[in-house]
Amino acid sequence: MSIREKVAPRAYSLPRVREEPHSASFPRVAVIVIVAAVVVSGLCLLYLWQGTAILALTAERESARAALTSIQEVNRYLEFKVDRAFSLSRVEQIAREELHMEDPKFVRYVEIPGK
Repeated sequence: MSIREKVAPRAYSLPRVREEPHSASFPRVAVIVIVAAVVVSGLCLLYLWQGTAILALTAERESARAALTSIQEVNRYLEFKVDRAFSLSRVEQIAREELHMEDPKFVRYVEIPGK
């Protein structure tokens, strides 16, 4: 026996190409990935919409506060003018200067019977 006869030729098998067991699994995976992407993008859009809505409402609130402050200042100014216009010293001044009135010299009291 020669060495060649003792050593048997080895047969090396080629790697097999993997066949997909189910040809329908690829579209199912693709649909799952697409649905997941749509859900994630929908949640992102919801988050952005809420942030934008909050910013708009905050700006509107600050605008309303600024308007309220200015209206309160005008109200305080008008209250001051009304108080000044109806003060006793102003009424007395108008009565003396424009209506030519004077302080009474004689004060007469009328008694009411029964009290």
